[in-house]
Amino acid sequence: MNRLVLYILLFVSFALAEGVGVCTVDSIAWRGEHSGFDDSQMNDALGAPCDAWKGVADNLVRYYEDQGFVAAHASGTLQPAGERHVLELEMVRGALYVWAPPENADSAGTKREVFAKLSGIEDGKPVSLTDLERSERRLARMGYFEKTAPARLYRDPSRNRIFPVFSMRKANISTAEGVLTYSSDENIWEGRLDVSLYNIAGTARDLQLEGFTGESSRHLTGYYKEPWVLGSAWNVVVRGNFDEETVDGDAAGDSLESDSTSGEVVERTIVGEVGVTRDIGFDFSIGVFFGMSEDDKHSTFEISYVSLDRFVLPRRGWRLNATATWKMARPDSLDNYLGASASVLAYFPLYGNFISRFTGMAGGIFPTGASLARKDYFALGGPENFRGMHYRTLRSRSYGLSELAILWQYGYDLSVEAFYQPGLYRRLAPGHGWAREQNYGIGFTQYRGNWSVNLYYALRNGENYLDGVIGFGLKTLF
Repeated sequence: MNRLVLYILLFVSFALAEGVGVCTVDSIAWRGEHSGFDDSQMNDALGAPCDAWKGVADNLVRYYEDQGFVAAHASGTLQPAGERHVLELEMVRGALYVWAPPENADSAGTKREVFAKLSGIEDGKPVSLTDLERSERRLARMGYFEKTAPARLYRDPSRNRIFPVFSMRKANISTAEGVLTYSSDENIWEGRLDVSLYNIAGTARDLQLEGFTGESSRHLTGYYKEPWVLGSAWNVVVRGNFDEETVDGDAAGDSLESDSTSGEVVERTIVGEVGVTRDIGFDFSIGVFFGMSEDDKHSTFEISYVSLDRFVLPRRGWRLNATATWKMARPDSLDNYLGASASVLAYFPLYGNFISRFTGMAGGIFPTGASLARKDYFALGGPENFRGMHYRTLRSRSYGLSELAILWQYGYDLSVEAFYQPGLYRRLAPGHGWAREQNYGIGFTQYRGNWSVNLYYALRNGENYLDGVIGFGLKTLF
């Protein structure tokens, strides 16, 4: 017992010795005017080491800078009071400033008023340095421009207005891309051609066309955006697609009759949609669409979040997308149903030029007992999800997919990756139940000026190493 008491006394004495000479902020004395909010924020410095108060004060100053008080500053000194330390602090907010219309000092090839809207900074709102940083990131990842210098701020000499001046040069962002894939396991060739025109004539109008052809299917999709209709914050979007697939009569569903000789049918689907979209802040956007095909009417709600650091070969940031579609007025069935899907993409720098990429996707159709035609199911397979399959290999009522990739990137020019994709999907009749799927492979992307080459080789779990899918893409920017 005596030994235990001795150990306790030694521990206490060492703890007291450690505390000797440690400087902490014991109280705060304000100079000049301050608010209760200032008090509550600076209370975090009480009891902290004497040099820690500066970080707390910097956070308070940054708060005021984001509320329009760009000249705010804090100053303080530590005064000893016996064995205690008093922090004498002064907080000066200065005048309130608001944004003037954003300007661009470089050759953006974009109309002045269009550039101002694209920046996301609103004329007349309180100046926020955080919003300035977010605006720079937004313009960089949009792809319309290339940043040539940091943004600068200029004060209106006669009014409390701040002009944000960016240095954004026009980028060659419009693309024409051809992609050719070959599945050695099934001996299937497929080809795709994409043409994307972005920021047409500097007006922020976009037009995209994509055509695909394979052994048993052909697809054509189109998208057009008219920005800021009638001076509002809303964009009008028109989009549509044409699909033609040759399938077995059994796979096509009861609504189609197969050819009596070959047992195959040609299934054609034409879908048109019109809707509105708008940006919310700097990172979020929403969209509402109404569409119809020959056998249904549907409405779709979409939401997305993007915080990637750049358009080409991003190194960090997130992209999230969620879609919900309600289908109705189906002549082949009394069933109305909801189809919902979501995806997340995230980049995380690891070390040097090494980066990790995580992808997750999921989708489902509700109610699960609804009567569906083949074309109503999710189409899986190809570069957008299971890369080890050729395009639209699977149809499923619900699915889940994740991907982990390790990339080595060299600037804006080169990317080499190794990826692994585990997933599962709900099999159709007569199999039913859940089936697991695993894809893995390597990819390579090389940029040379306005040209880029993309190559990947992907395998499905259990396949022979020579029976994968080879994808080759060639893209030009203009």
